[in-house]
Amino acid sequence: DIIIKAAAVADYRPQTVSDEKVKKSGDHMTLELEKTDDILKYLGEHKKEGQFLCGFSMETEHMLENSRAKLKKKNLDMIVANNLKVPGAGFGVDTNVVTIITAQGVTELPLQSKDAVAGHIADAIAGK
Repeated sequence: DIIIKAAAVADYRPQTVSDEKVKKSGDHMTLELEKTDDILKYLGEHKKEGQFLCGFSMETEHMLENSRAKLKKKNLDMIVANNLKVPGAGFGVDTNVVTIITAQGVTELPLQSKDAVAGHIADAIAGK
């Protein structure tokens, strides 16, 4: 059986949270951020026998190099690198361009619907 669980996690969060609306004061405001827990790294460190762990990366520079490093550092079986530099990919559109990376190789997918990308990712996880 294949069970797929997904979670989106931010790298940083506000250091303090106000219970009330923050009123305007002056021309600028500084927002202090703190690093969040690295859930994917934790999962990789505690991966069980037979468990398949896939992560995602969004890189604007050195996409393959940075994603391969993340694959190894976080003990992943696969990482899906989102290419934000290609028109029609990323946020606010229904299409994407991704590269599926494993220890065995790299599969670059062309621009296609996000539904089609999800199908390719599921097939890669299932080993098809």
